[in-house]
Amino acid sequence: MRLETDRRSNARVIVSVAVLLGLGCGPAPLRAQDLGEAVQALWAAAPGDDADDAVESILALGPEIGPLFTRVRAGAVYDPDAPRGRQVLSRENPDGVEFRYEVHVPESYDSARRYPVHVYLHGGVSRPRREEARFWRNTDRHVRDDAIVVFPESWAEAMWWQANQIENLTGMLNDLKRRYNVNENAVHLMGVSDGATGAFYHAFKAPTLWASFVSFNGHPVVLANRSTNADGQMYVTNLRNKPIFAINGGKDRLYPVSSVVPFFQLFVDAGVFLQFTPKPEGEHNMNWWDEESPNVDAFLVAQNRRPLPDRLVWETESTDRFNRAHWLVITELGRVAGETEFDDFNAIGGAAPQAPLGFNMIGELDTGDGVQLVDILPNSMAEVAGMRAGDVLVEMNGVTVGNVDTLRAAVQTPPDGPGFPVTVLRDGERMSFVLMPVETGEAPPPREAFPQPDASGRAQLVRNDNDIELVTRGVRRYTLLLSPEQFDFTRPVRVTTNGVESFQGMVEPSPETLLRWVARDRDRTMLFGAALDIQVVAP
Repeated sequence: MRLETDRRSNARVIVSVAVLLGLGCGPAPLRAQDLGEAVQALWAAAPGDDADDAVESILALGPEIGPLFTRVRAGAVYDPDAPRGRQVLSRENPDGVEFRYEVHVPESYDSARRYPVHVYLHGGVSRPRREEARFWRNTDRHVRDDAIVVFPESWAEAMWWQANQIENLTGMLNDLKRRYNVNENAVHLMGVSDGATGAFYHAFKAPTLWASFVSFNGHPVVLANRSTNADGQMYVTNLRNKPIFAINGGKDRLYPVSSVVPFFQLFVDAGVFLQFTPKPEGEHNMNWWDEESPNVDAFLVAQNRRPLPDRLVWETESTDRFNRAHWLVITELGRVAGETEFDDFNAIGGAAPQAPLGFNMIGELDTGDGVQLVDILPNSMAEVAGMRAGDVLVEMNGVTVGNVDTLRAAVQTPPDGPGFPVTVLRDGERMSFVLMPVETGEAPPPREAFPQPDASGRAQLVRNDNDIELVTRGVRRYTLLLSPEQFDFTRPVRVTTNGVESFQGMVEPSPETLLRWVARDRDRTMLFGAALDIQVVAP
């Protein structure tokens, strides 16, 4: 049932009654052993019906919130004989699609110790699904004794920048948490090329799980083109929630330093924590790995996730998905009189005239007969030569381009003359161009970084002790998930929205709220004892 606790406020405190008492009698005493076994069953339960049944079993015991929270916070007891080494595992999304992933567990794994998790996203995702379970080349360079390392798979029907991969990576991590003692605050997402695009995507749309995001030879511009089929809209300020590390090569003909710098400058201007390492002689490969891996490690070690951050910003175009960042959930969109206006940070300067080529790759065709191009940069060699977004590149520098691998070879092949000969297919017609160096000139005017045709809602939150202050735009209702490790439930909680008091009063913790979010998040460090449903009103 739901109890409305402050009729003068614009909030409802969601409180659950776990056990209905029989007439003339009270609940039987709860044994600590029974509660411990029931909570252990919840941590071990598979997502879905099994987890829901485990929650109901605990609620049927009628636990008090204090002992229940303590027991849940202690976490699971892990199998000391869990499998080690390389494993190829699989799981199913709710739609029935199977996803495989390769896991490397240290041979020295100790079930009493919490282990970081490094998740690597491979490139070349527009091709058909691989038969073999080797999704990443040179995995040995990433396998280590002090972390669990994971290599998921992606293909043309399940690219990293689609919602089914958010479901997949979330489910994959939850499966690992059931088997192994994972450090929930040291789970890092990394990717190369298309995988780096995927890392940016998850930072834009689903950052809660992750401690940091790392891009090797990637470019966020891929998410700006509708033909890439990226699910949802990208909002630069969403990147404020987590740190980002990026490496790009100056001689990378796909995503050179000169083309990513305008985007990275926009990120920094928007308040994003970005550590960028340009490699002037680097190409579209990871030949710099031995030199840079200590710096990558240092970055990862320094980025411990804050599961209950005191500052959050989140924007979404949907309340069915992409609507949560940690303990802030946007539940209804719409304009409200007197709401806040924000800087969108969505204007980007043009590319430098010296950009080596000036185009970015979407991916190979299903037929293997070329690579489609996106975002021909203004004043670039490609634009001056007459190339257009949507062209299919089939030959470069005398090398036939059939897929991502052959394109990599082509861009690294020295041309015979001063320019770069290319051949493309445009509407079925074969056309040839020579890309010549562009003379230095003024940069073009600013342009939109990421298309945002659909209305969205944004909320920015700051917590100070038991006071929460939000400013919003395009949000009519939101939910705050409150943790007893962040708030003092023995004192009133106060919420203001756009300068208006939305809630003032005591918050009663709820066993059901705690358990439902445990079943969803599988996170010992991000536990919620109550939920506040806030309606945004005009001043």
